[in-house]
Amino acid sequence: MQLGQWIQRVALLWVVYDITGSALALAGVNFVADIFVPPLSPFVGPMADRLGARRLLMVSVSGQATTAVGIAAAVFTGHHSLTLLYAVSAGFGIGQAVNNTVRNVLVYDTVGRDLLRNGLALNGLTGNTMPVIGPSVGGVIVGLRGADLAFAVQAVLLVSAVGLVAALKSQPSATTARGGVLTELAEGFRHVQQNSALRISFIITILTSALVYPYIGFMPVFVRENMGGSAIEQGWLFSGVGIGSLIGLWYVAAGRGGERSMLWSGAAYMALVGLFAQMSAFAPALVCLVLAGVVHSVFSTLNQALIQLNADPAHRARALGLYSMAGGIQPFAALLLGKFMKMYGPSGPMGIACAIAAAVTLLLAIRATRRGPARPARRPPSRRPPA
Repeated sequence: MQLGQWIQRVALLWVVYDITGSALALAGVNFVADIFVPPLSPFVGPMADRLGARRLLMVSVSGQATTAVGIAAAVFTGHHSLTLLYAVSAGFGIGQAVNNTVRNVLVYDTVGRDLLRNGLALNGLTGNTMPVIGPSVGGVIVGLRGADLAFAVQAVLLVSAVGLVAALKSQPSATTARGGVLTELAEGFRHVQQNSALRISFIITILTSALVYPYIGFMPVFVRENMGGSAIEQGWLFSGVGIGSLIGLWYVAAGRGGERSMLWSGAAYMALVGLFAQMSAFAPALVCLVLAGVVHSVFSTLNQALIQLNADPAHRARALGLYSMAGGIQPFAALLLGKFMKMYGPSGPMGIACAIAAAVTLLLAIRATRRGPARPARRPPSRRPPA
């Protein structure tokens, strides 16, 4: 599933930029892909508690496979347009609003609390193999044959993923619905507000989503304007992040790391992305992204693990839904960054954004280091339904 998504991302971004030549258009296509995350993600947790995470994932993947078949047919027959590409991006965005939360819930349901760090890291190792392979394959396909074949490959892979999800087995955590969806959602908000460890994770998530992650959607701008490269170079740069991630995830897979490791690696990641944005040559840019991938895998995996470990089990799925919602600020920030890039070029605005995020995260890391090792999260007694 992730291999197809990466091939699709490379092809979609390149075709949109090829049609428009505009960083603002790239921001727009990323906006419609991510705009559904904030309104939908908070409801995914309560829905997963009620309906089951695997069932939700099945519906989501089936919808994405249908969308993939449609865009592949349109591109092959020459009936694609910028409007259709925006619609496809929106369709995948709706699916991702569900997937982002449900996949993490399923990891916990499969391996349990004690092996959660290891499970998330191994899941990340599998997932981060795809950013190594996917962008490279997508870049080569687009560069040598065209986007039509890239979209067709993506369709085949996503149709295959439907069968894999159908065969997935897990042991869902026992949960009890105590009211309506809105009531459960309000409880999730209160739980995050009252838990200082969760608040730090959410602050870092918002900073990264608003000021750092948008660089991914602007990759064609950096490749063409800063480096004079092509879709093949873009694919290798995406792969560089994936290669670094494979290295960093071994650290987490060994059960290492906590809040301090998460914060220090996050600050390093933000600084490296800002440095990448200043590069005008392909080789040093690739080195920056490989190093960024190493620390990002530590940062993001530990952040996800700490959210699940620090949350009350009864609120775990809802906390993950709110975590995905916090990441949904990215499309709004990307639109603003796209406007500044159009005015001042890509390097300055992206560098300033990353510097702000890195500075705040660095302050939090210093404070956490001076405070000493964090105590294990206290788990409040779970409420049992009346007999």
